[in-house]
Amino acid sequence: MGKIVVPDGGFRNIAVLRLSSLGDVVLTLPVVHALARAWPAATLHFWVKEEYAGVVRHDPAIAHVRMLERDASRIEDLVSMSAELEDCDLIVDLHANLRTRVLTFRQPHLVLSLKQRRLERERWVRARWTRPRPLPHVTARYAEAVAPIGVVPSGPPRVTVPAAAEDWAAATLAALANGATVIALCPGARHATKRWPEERWCALDERLADAGLARIVLSTPAEQRGSPALAARIAADPRARWFTEPLERVAALLGRALVAVTHDSGLMHVAAARGTRVVALFGSTSPVLGFGPVGEGHAVVCRDLPCQPCTVHGRESCPKGHFRCMTTVEPGEVYDLVRARMGSSPASG
Repeated sequence: MGKIVVPDGGFRNIAVLRLSSLGDVVLTLPVVHALARAWPAATLHFWVKEEYAGVVRHDPAIAHVRMLERDASRIEDLVSMSAELEDCDLIVDLHANLRTRVLTFRQPHLVLSLKQRRLERERWVRARWTRPRPLPHVTARYAEAVAPIGVVPSGPPRVTVPAAAEDWAAATLAALANGATVIALCPGARHATKRWPEERWCALDERLADAGLARIVLSTPAEQRGSPALAARIAADPRARWFTEPLERVAALLGRALVAVTHDSGLMHVAAARGTRVVALFGSTSPVLGFGPVGEGHAVVCRDLPCQPCTVHGRESCPKGHFRCMTTVEPGEVYDLVRARMGSSPASG
C-alpha cells in the first residue's frame, strides 16, 4: 500500500484491534503511542480479549478498551459488534485474523491491516534447507501497517499499571525481600515444548537462594499446580513467594524485579515492557520468527539446533523425541546470565 492522504484535521476516532495473545498485545503499544502523538486530540479505542485487557486498560493514550468476552466467536456476534466501529475514521487491524476481518468488513472509513507472514514463518519450520532470512520483529511488522499514513513508532513497548497495583507491589516486596535483590521467575508457557523442565527451574532457584536473592514466581494457578516440586521449594523459603495475581499486579511485580527469567511467553514481553532485564529461554520456537524481547540488556538462550524452530507457536511434545532445545540448557548457564544482567545497565530502548 502506498502513502495515504490524511484528512484535513487528522483523525477523530481511532480503533486499534489486537485481540490476543498477551505478548502480541504488549507489542502493539509503540503503534498506539505513535498514533496518540500524531493526533493527540483523537479518541483512541483498543479492542482486545478481556483476559489481556490489563496491559492496555491503564495506558494514558487509550481512552476506551473494548473487551471481547471469551465466548464472542460467533459470526453474528462479531457482525453486531462491528457497528461500534462505524464512527471510527481510522481502524488499525494488527491481528488480521478471521474475527477482526469480520469486524472490519465493509467499514465505511480507512482500515489499515497487518501483513501476515505465515508462509515465511512456515518456511522456517518446514523448509529451513532453503535458508530463509530471519523475519522482521513483530514490532516492525506492526509499524509497517501504519507507515502509509506517515506514522513512525519508536522505542520499546511500555506497559502502564495503576497506582494501586504499584503501591501493592511495593509493599508486598518490601515485606518479602527485606532489602534483598528481587529476581522474577516465570516458568509458565502455553505449550509444553516452550517450557524448561521443572527440575531445572528448581536447580536455578536453589542457586539464586544460595546467593541471597529474593525470588518471586509468577504464573497462572494451573501452571503453579503443574509444578509441584518448584511450588514446594518456594513455599518453604521465607524469601520467596509464588504469585497468581491479576495481570495488573503481575506487571507491577515484574517492574520491581531486577531480572526476570522467562520462556518465550507473554510474560517475557510484559517484563521487558516494564523495563526489567530478561533472560529468555527459547525451546521449540526461535527469535528468528520475530518474537524476541524488545530493548537492550536482555539475554536470549536459544540452541539454534538444526530442528529448531520446529513450530511457530509451540507443541505438546518434541517431534524428535529428544527435546534437546531445552534439556541442554543448564541451570548454571542461566544463573550466570542472571548475574550478568544484575551488573549491566537497565534495559532500555
